[in-house]
Amino acid sequence: MAEGEAKAIAILGGRALLRRGVAAGRKAGATRPAAPAKGSRPAAKGPGKARLAPGDLRWTGLIRAGLPARSTQTLASSLDMSVKDLAASLRLPVRTVHRRLEKGEPLTPEESERAVRAARVLAKAEDLLGEAHGRGWVRAPCRSLGGEIPITLLDTADGFTAVMDELGRLEHGVLS
Repeated sequence: MAEGEAKAIAILGGRALLRRGVAAGRKAGATRPAAPAKGSRPAAKGPGKARLAPGDLRWTGLIRAGLPARSTQTLASSLDMSVKDLAASLRLPVRTVHRRLEKGEPLTPEESERAVRAARVLAKAEDLLGEAHGRGWVRAPCRSLGGEIPITLLDTADGFTAVMDELGRLEHGVLS
């Protein structure tokens, strides 16, 4: 798994999410992941080594089961934003998010998908630009994205792809 994926997991609440996602996937009737391909590296083991490998469907299990609502607090804190501002940026109903937090209800799969997208973008931005600059980049208008603020584009798959493509261009030194 890429370092960014591990960071995204931490941003959303850590290894407990992975354990929850695996259990949720099994409850939903998902099969166990296939054995690693011959010649591939085995997943890391030991404390702090819970990871999602490329092609691992645990993100899918986590999203379908619904992330814990407290993941929005962790994500907002990582972005130096309030939960209200995060919810507005991701086009999540602010009152609904607060209600889910109060009642301990999980996010819906759609809400979870947006939170995972934001965590993955933040992790990649921080890896490329450093923590402070990465957070700033995610929350500031970006000329190469038509003047849009990257986090506000994450409510759609196309927006997420555009933001990740831009981060890929930055990573490889391609000017937009």
